[in-house]
Amino acid sequence: MGKKVPYYIYILRCQDNSLYTGIARDWQKRYIEHLEGRGAKYTRSHKPIGIEGVWEAFGRAEACKVEYFVKSFRKNKKELFLIEDEMLVKEVFQRLQVEIKKEKIILSKI
Repeated sequence: MGKKVPYYIYILRCQDNSLYTGIARDWQKRYIEHLEGRGAKYTRSHKPIGIEGVWEAFGRAEACKVEYFVKSFRKNKKELFLIEDEMLVKEVFQRLQVEIKKEKIILSKI
C-alpha cells in the first residue's frame, strides 16, 4: 500500500455569509482557484470572501470522510467548529476514528 499524503479540509465564507466545505492537496492553490471562479460550481455563484478554517488529514479517503461529515451539519454547527478550534478535531475522532489537525491559515503566501 502506498504512502498516505496530506489532504486538507477547508471551510470558506462566501459573500452571502454561507459556508463552503471542500478538500484539496494544496489548500492555498485551491483557495485561489475558488477566488478566480475556477473552483467548485457553488463558489462560482457564491463568491468566496475568506478562508475560515483548515484541517489536515492523512490521505484522500480520510479527508473525504471528514468533508462529508462536516457537510452534514447545519451552518450554526459549522460556525461552532470555526470558533472552537479543537471541537471539530475531537468530534471527527470520536465519530469517525480519523485524526485531523488544525492548520494555521497563513494568507501571506497567497
